[in-house]
This record gives sequence, C-alpha cells and structure tokens, in this order.
Amino acid sequence: MVHNIQLFLFFVVFLNYLQAEEIWFVKFSYKHNYLSRIEKTFPLIDLLQYDYDQSSCIFLVPQNYLLNFARFIQQHNGFYRIMLDNTKDTLKKFQLRSKRWTPSDNPLDKTFYQHFLSYDEQQNWYSLLANSSLTKKFIRLHTIGYTYENRSLTVVQIHSKYRRRYKQQQQRRKLSVFIDGGMHAREWLSIGVANFVLIQFLTLKENNLKVQRILRHFDIFVLSMMNPDGYEYSRTHNRLWRKNRSPTIVSDYWDIDESCCGVDLNRNFPYQWDSIYGSSNHPCSHSYRGSHPSSESEVQSVVNFLQTNTYSRNKFYAYFNLHAYGRFWLLPWTYSTLNKVQNYEDLLKRCNQIASNVMNQTYKVGQASFLLYPCSGTSIDFAATLMPHSMTLELSPTFKGLPMCFETNQTVDHNCTVGFLAGPEVIEIDGTEVFNAIVEYLDSIIQDYFLSRNT
Repeated sequence: MVHNIQLFLFFVVFLNYLQAEEIWFVKFSYKHNYLSRIEKTFPLIDLLQYDYDQSSCIFLVPQNYLLNFARFIQQHNGFYRIMLDNTKDTLKKFQLRSKRWTPSDNPLDKTFYQHFLSYDEQQNWYSLLANSSLTKKFIRLHTIGYTYENRSLTVVQIHSKYRRRYKQQQQRRKLSVFIDGGMHAREWLSIGVANFVLIQFLTLKENNLKVQRILRHFDIFVLSMMNPDGYEYSRTHNRLWRKNRSPTIVSDYWDIDESCCGVDLNRNFPYQWDSIYGSSNHPCSHSYRGSHPSSESEVQSVVNFLQTNTYSRNKFYAYFNLHAYGRFWLLPWTYSTLNKVQNYEDLLKRCNQIASNVMNQTYKVGQASFLLYPCSGTSIDFAATLMPHSMTLELSPTFKGLPMCFETNQTVDHNCTVGFLAGPEVIEIDGTEVFNAIVEYLDSIIQDYFLSRNT
C-alpha cells in the first residue's frame, strides 16, 4: 500500500514536471537570427514574440529545457528573466472570467462583440443571424466541415442583391472575399475582431456608401472560429494553447505531456509544406506541421472551400487572415526571403497607403518572412496561389514595450505580460481599425478592377 502511494506521488510529480512551462523574456546583445538554431536545438520551445530590431524574444520554455536554454543564452551574450513561472498555476488568474450577460434578440447588438464568445454561444449567435428579421435576408450559413471533436466549421456569408447600373456589370459575376480568425487557439482577439467585422458589414449596409459599393461587387465570407477545439481547450485548460486537438503519433501512446497532442493549423496548408524551419516535424512542438499536408480536417475544409467555390459560385479574390499579435500587416511569401509574389509591389503600396490613412501608421507592412520569420505551410501562402490579394493582419498589442517590459535594465515592469492575454475591451478598438482597413482595401480594388473597366 505504501509502495503504491509512493509510486502515485512520483507519477504526479513527474507529470507536473513534464507539463510545467515558464515564459521567458530573452534579449541578446547584438542583432542576429538565432531562431533557426534555437528551433533545431530546442524543438519544443514555443516562440511567443520576436523583435529582430531589438534582438529580443519571448519564449514558452518547457521545464526540461530550462538549464540548457539558459546556458545557450549566456553563451551568446544574452540575458533572460522569467516573466511567469509555473505557467499552469500562474496563468489561472488570466483564465476566462466571463461577466454574466444575456444575449440580445438583436443579432447586431454590441454585446456579441464585447465578449469572447464560447463555441456554443457563437453557434447560437449564428442561428440568430440566420433567423432574425434584421439579418436573415443577407445571411447564409455554410458548414464546410467538422473538427476532430466534432464541432462544426461555420462560415457566414454576407450577400446582397443590389441591381446593377451598367450592362457590363450585369454580365459580370461578383467576386468573393474570405476572412478568418481563431486559427491559433490562444489568439482570442482574432475571433472577436472577426465577429466585429461581420456585424459592421451588416450594420452599415444600408447607409454607408463604401460598404454598399463593396457588397454590390463582393460576397463576404467569414469563418470567425477556425480552430474551435483548440479554442475551447484554451478556455478551460491552458490559456496559451496554440494547436488544434487532434491526436498525433506520439499522443496515441504517450498522453502524459499535453503538448504532444494537436497540430499547428498554420503550418499544415498544402503549399510549400515543411519546406523551411519554423515548421516543426516534432509532434510535441507547438508549431508541429502535421503528418502530411492538409492532414487536419480544419485545413482541408478551408482548402476545399477556397478551391471549389461550392457555396459562392464566384471566384475568391481576397483573403484576410486575422492573428494576434504585434500589429503587423503581413504579405506573402512566408516560406521564402528570396522570392516575392508577382504583384508584391502593388500589395505593398496599397497596404502602406491604407495603414497610413486608417491605422495612423501603427502597423508595420511588409513580407511576412522579413517582418517576423520564415515558416512554411501557411494559409496566406496557399491563398496567394489562388487569388491576387492574400494577407495576414496581426492585431494588438504592438511589440513596442512588449516584450521589453522595461525602459532600462534597471526599470522593470513586473506586471507586463504577453499579448495573447488582451481583454475583450480591445475587440472594438482593434475591430474598428481592421474593419476600416478592409473596407478601404476592397474599395480600392473596386476602383481598379471594376470601375476602370466601365470607363
């Protein structure tokens, strides 16, 4: 009996040891790309934030890497400090603390974007959108697939039946726009902002001339919650969970370490899959790419949806991929620093102009592999093979001040944290910026693509 108790206690300690993680702020003394070497040497470390100009990063470090990673930092003339220790305990204070609220009968009510909705709340809201007299004429719901845990992937289509003014337009089909959020489970803000954008299009369709013009030329498709399994897990078990929840070859026989479950959906898309570092082949890595391209039902569902146009019958022309955080406007390619998409200069000019006009120049615009880091199997690279306008918007907060968390080496803000933990009060602030940017972007396309052909 005593032996069994000792064995059980050992097992509990061993389990906690495997699952414990610490969040480290790391700063090196000179600029250098350390990421590829860190990934090869410490494949299970999760990069939360990276600022090349400041030679600094924030990492989620597994317990069994702590000593060796500290040595690595010291050998490269860097220093580190622990921002949060024993993540599973410390992060409890950052777990969801939902205020009580009663859903409105109006599907466009602001309460639907003032909270981080659960999956069930999201589905109920979709049902309200589809059945309310305020919105049902403009809404179609499409279930494009199901997750490993049998949650539906629901795309909301905003459509309109505006009469065409020109004969040329009568003969021309509308184009389609795809917006998604929640690809990484811990990036709750991207889900909230996607919902905000959806509500704004529906709210302003009657009295905003630019929105009316956009809906005459585009059908808008919004997948707010691409990774509902991972998202629900981040709400109940691990706030910084990133992947989905499908089993891997390791988790099938080794279920002690939770990190060995799941695939990083934004490393699983079929274009340039596993072609460069930044996409791990280790099942226990937070950036695990999966066993093969489009191995995950979430990715395969989106790939099929964009390729086949089953529900839209119109060509997809623009893709806006919402993530958090850093305030970056990222353009393909992510897999290469040597190559650029054919229309890169046009994308860069257009995005810079809009970021300057509606975002007060607070977003950095450029190729994803330069502004952040190279990685492969991403959604914007895949989408760029299908349509001319493909981009990622990394939401708030900005990297300035984070991950620094201090003004000088002597002044440290011990309350600083990582940007994934932004609260619901940020949804409307970021959502307004992103919605205005999308409207300006699509309107600029209309000026180039449609109106120029009618003159």
